[in-house]
Amino acid sequence: MKVLIVSHNSFSKIYNNGKTLESIFSAFSREDLAQIYFTENMSPDFEFCNNYFKVADVDVLKSLLKNYSDCGVDMSLNNFFLNSTNVKLTKGSRLFRFAKSKTDHLVFLRDILWSFNSWKSKSFLDWTKKFNPDVIFYVGGNFGFSHEIAFYLSKKLKTPLVSYFTDDYLIYPKYKNLLDTIQRLRMKKFYTKTVQQSSLCFAIGNVMANEYSSYFGKEFFSIMNSIEKQEYQPYFEKEEIIFSYFGGLHLNRWKMLKRLAKFITKGTINVYSMDKPCDEVLVEFKKVNLKFNGSVEGEDLRNAILKSDILLHVESDDSYNRTLTKLSVSTKIPEYLMSGRLVLGFGPEEVASMKILSDNKIGVVIPSSVSDDCLKSELIKLTSDFELRKQIGLQGYDYAIKNFDNKIIAKKFKEKIENLIINK
Repeated sequence: MKVLIVSHNSFSKIYNNGKTLESIFSAFSREDLAQIYFTENMSPDFEFCNNYFKVADVDVLKSLLKNYSDCGVDMSLNNFFLNSTNVKLTKGSRLFRFAKSKTDHLVFLRDILWSFNSWKSKSFLDWTKKFNPDVIFYVGGNFGFSHEIAFYLSKKLKTPLVSYFTDDYLIYPKYKNLLDTIQRLRMKKFYTKTVQQSSLCFAIGNVMANEYSSYFGKEFFSIMNSIEKQEYQPYFEKEEIIFSYFGGLHLNRWKMLKRLAKFITKGTINVYSMDKPCDEVLVEFKKVNLKFNGSVEGEDLRNAILKSDILLHVESDDSYNRTLTKLSVSTKIPEYLMSGRLVLGFGPEEVASMKILSDNKIGVVIPSSVSDDCLKSELIKLTSDFELRKQIGLQGYDYAIKNFDNKIIAKKFKEKIENLIINK
């Protein structure tokens, strides 16, 4: 059973979407997986999968401007170093940061660029036919071109389409301007077509699965990031409390960390992120004793989590960003809970990442709407009560063992795909 994954990001042990995909497909052999991805600033994980094909904006642009007959690059293990391009768009590059800051304006240009269909190159088609997948698994995004590619491959190869949505760009996000309004109307058409043509639909978390099932009138299954089962690692009361935040600082999350940190008077506050803040943000962090430590991964990530007393998750409560995150569940929540440490959420209480903690009593959520006095009081209570932290941390650990065991979730997912192929 061979699955071709179509997604903006490649499999990864570092980046959130890539980590989630690896957890979902961990029951498959690496030879039975292949991936088409569209992000320039990302190297594929060859420990997980051998077969990759990259089509980036640069490739599409070159094929149009220079009249190339080919487009895209075979990034499979044997060709990776041979075919790596000289264009390096890293997260720290000026060009990448500029593009990220202008997403609202570039989204149309990007879709227009891809609409010329230069990505339908001979090498692209030969590569997909050679792999000969039984299923196309599409990770839905906010760009029409990736939807079109998923449609095209499913029809061309006569294989079922399975779709997975991790972020909501459709139901709740507010319209910031005219361009945003037009984009949402465009995406409604793409989403509707994708869901209609999909033989199976998945969403990240129960909240999104329920909302999308109701919205589209079609069943969505919930599947989140899952992790390898870990033995509980006890921890002990100590004089200095260590708060730690792991994750992105975009969507104004850094502002929420700053606001929370102002009222943490006892302890150290560590921030671990691949998003390096600009100098202005680092100055703001320093004012409130937020210590930026860069990124950690693998065993270093696990150790940093275990050394923490309170693990922080924040979501912005500004009117626009809270609509973007309303249905999404952070990939780090399962990792947090499996550690057995207290998880503290701070932000709008209605967003899915907060609701999973509060509804199941596996963490503490302080709504961002509370007064400063109330926020300060709650923080004092948590920092002074070790037994409370330990108890809630254990509840979170038990929940993670029952609900986020990688082997169980990946096995069930694979069975659904197998049944789809058998019954097609």
